[in-house]
Formats: sequence, structure tokens, C-alpha cells
Amino acid sequence: MHTRRAFLQTTLAATSALLADSLGAEKGAAPAADACAFLAPEDEGFAVARALYNGCIETQPKWIARCASEAGVRHAVLRAIEKAWPVAVKAGGHSFEGLSLNDDGLVVNVAAMNDLRLDAKTGVLTAGAGCRLADVNRFLMARGRFLPAGSCETVGLAGLTLGGGYGLFARKWGLTCDHLRAVRMVAGTGEIHDSRNEPDLLWACRGGGNGNFGVVTQLTLQTRVAPKLFSSWKFRAFNLNAREATELLKVWFDATTALPREAFSAWVMNGRQVTILLTTIGSPSEKGFTAFHEKLKTHTDKAGDAGTVPLAKALPRYYGEPGPQLFKNCSAGFYKGFADLEAALPAVFAEVLHEPGMIFQVNTLGGAIADGPPGAYAHREYGYLGEQQAFWENPAHAASRIAAAGRIRGHLAQAGIRRHYVNYPDLAFPDWPAAYYGEENYRRLQTLKRIYDPQNLIRHAQSVRLPA
Repeated sequence: MHTRRAFLQTTLAATSALLADSLGAEKGAAPAADACAFLAPEDEGFAVARALYNGCIETQPKWIARCASEAGVRHAVLRAIEKAWPVAVKAGGHSFEGLSLNDDGLVVNVAAMNDLRLDAKTGVLTAGAGCRLADVNRFLMARGRFLPAGSCETVGLAGLTLGGGYGLFARKWGLTCDHLRAVRMVAGTGEIHDSRNEPDLLWACRGGGNGNFGVVTQLTLQTRVAPKLFSSWKFRAFNLNAREATELLKVWFDATTALPREAFSAWVMNGRQVTILLTTIGSPSEKGFTAFHEKLKTHTDKAGDAGTVPLAKALPRYYGEPGPQLFKNCSAGFYKGFADLEAALPAVFAEVLHEPGMIFQVNTLGGAIADGPPGAYAHREYGYLGEQQAFWENPAHAASRIAAAGRIRGHLAQAGIRRHYVNYPDLAFPDWPAAYYGEENYRRLQTLKRIYDPQNLIRHAQSVRLPA
């Protein structure tokens, strides 16, 4: 890791100087130590630096600053201040709505900042903002440590953490942001801040989202001792109608209430089929776990046991498809139980049944998430999170899938579901500040926006606004 970073610093600094000669004075040359190269759309490397997981996004920045150090990030931000360019922040490029890009502005790309360091005595991980989840998993597992996080291998650790970060292990240990101990950030003013001296900054970075106040350059997180084994099952039900799917979802909600904290479950409806995932890093013989297994086995058509395997072998199963993908994916709300969702189900299931490529999913939360530290994440009392997805390969199908997703969003809102997960954004949420953060937390985030970015340099379509 350290060798690669040194190589990138040298290479990018040299590239920056060449760009200054070939593309004019506006690009300018960063000092060699800054490791910051400014790329325009016609430059080699721009397309790679711009690439997103969502292949539908057409947003086109004017410049991309490819940074390999905190000094390089500061250089880029100061240039943006000088030129009055709006700034977006990009690491893994997994923002569902492409909020890590902007039109006709500057994108600060920190993907090259991917150093990983572990204190073997304390288990504290120091990670560059460009680290991706699969790299973090490999680095930590080789040292007997683990960080509870999501499952997609190429998702950026920084964006995942700043928005919350839940996954198969959150019920046992809490959200990824609950493990955050410190951040370093280049603010919209160009100043460098360390949350060790500014606890409000740490509060904001525990669930307050990315691209609001500045560019986070480094994260310090407390890791866990890696569990040895991982067990999983899948239950499938076929040829369901809306009534049958509703009955199965109700059974699932009821069964999840007794799950131990070591367990996770997801209920996924794709067309007329429902797949239920059940995993644990604990004992499969625990009472709540066996009760869930027996109940779902009797209410589904097929139960598959993937067995118990070492965790390092199990994780890649959930890494997902490599991008780019053509899709629409967004939050379908937080729920405390089946009753919160029941009124919306007939209309939601009608969309899933009649529009190919539509998926409706509910995931278990709760457990240790409810006990997390103070932070901007505002949904700890909710035991479940929904998401809706639409996929297509033929671009001609995009309009109908996106329209169906919009109707599902409307059905959920009509049923009173208005709390949403900031890492699953939707530009069409009418009151996104309250949906993502709650009114009180959002006002506090606005106060911090005035401190760290009073000119609103760092911004995107759903970034925290300055106070009126």
C-alpha cells in the first residue's frame, strides 16, 4: 500500500506539471508534494476518474482533481475557491444519484488515497478516504480484525461510513459510523480540520453524509476481532400473488423479532419470487435462530443451506456485480414493524409484479444499532430498512422502470413512510433534509455548514444547505 501511494504521488505530481504546459495556465502546476493532477474531459485518465457505478448518470464535470495526498486535496480546494468552481467529492463512485459528480464544476477524486494502517495493540485502523471495502476486508482479515460494513466490494469506505454504513454485521456490532473515532477534512475554506479537536465534526461524520462541508481525507476507526465462521441459508417462494407475498412478509417480520443479534435477514421480492436470506456469525442452534428457520421453512417452497464457512471465504459471495450497472436504486423507508408498511403493500407489490426488473427488499436493523454513539444518523429506533431497485440492460426499458420506481415512492409516501437512508438517496424525495436527518439534526448540520463551508463551495443536489 505504501509503495503504491509513493508511486502515485510521484506520477501525479509529474502529470500535473505536464498538464500545466499542455492545457494552459488555468490548470496550473501543483507543487510535487501536493500530488494533485487536474484533468479535463479530453485528457487521458479523465473517463476513469469520472466513472460511476450507476451507468445512467451523464453528469459531466469541467475538471477532475486526482489527488493522492491531503496536501493535494487542499491544493484542489484552494484552486476551486480561486476560480469559484463548485466542488463535488468522489471516492468509490457509488452514489446512486451520482452526487459525487457535478456539471461544469470541479470533482475532487480521492481514490488514490488508499493507505491502510492498523495498530496491532488497539485494533485501530487508519484509512485513506479512497479505500474500497474489499481492500479493507482483505487487509483486516489477514490480521485477524474486521470492520462491520456493507457488502459491495467496490464501495468507498468514506462514503459508506459518513452516511451510516449497515450490513450483515450491524445488528451485532452497530453501524460502520459507530466505529468512527476521528476524521481529517479539508473544509470548503481550504483549512484542514481534525475531529480530535472538534467533536462536532465527528458527530456530523457519523451519519451526516458526504460532500457537505469539505473533503474527508482520512478516517480512524475501531475494528473488531474477526469472527471465525459464517453461516447462511436462503428460502425461496415461487409464483406468488400480492396477497401471498403480503402474508409471507408478515410471517418474516414476526420471525425476525426473536433473531439474536449475531443474525441478519433480508426479504427480497423480484417479480413473483421471494428470496429470504438468513445469516449468522453466532451459533445456528440459538433458540431465536432455529425458530426463524423452522417457521420460514414451512412458509416457503425451497430452503437452501450454504453451510458454515470461514468468514473470509463467505464475504466475496455478497460483493455483487461489478459496475457500471444500469439501475435505479433508492431507499424505501425505515419501519418499526409490519404495520408501518402494510397500507402500501398492495400498490407496491402490484408494481413489482407487473413491471419486469423491479425489486422490493426489506433488511433487518435493530440490535446494537439502537445503542450507537451520538451522531447525525437519525434512525436508530427503526428495526427495518426498505429499498427498492430497478435494473435493465436495454436502455429502452429505462423510462418504464424509473416510472414504476416513482410510483412505488409515491405509494410509500402516501402510507406515511417518509424517513429515508441518506446512502440510498432519491432526488425526488420532497423533504429530503427531514427524511435523511430529522429536523433537529439537520439544523445542527446547517450550523456546521456555516462554520466549515460558509461560501457553499462543497455542494451537490442534496448537500446540507447554509442556514437561511
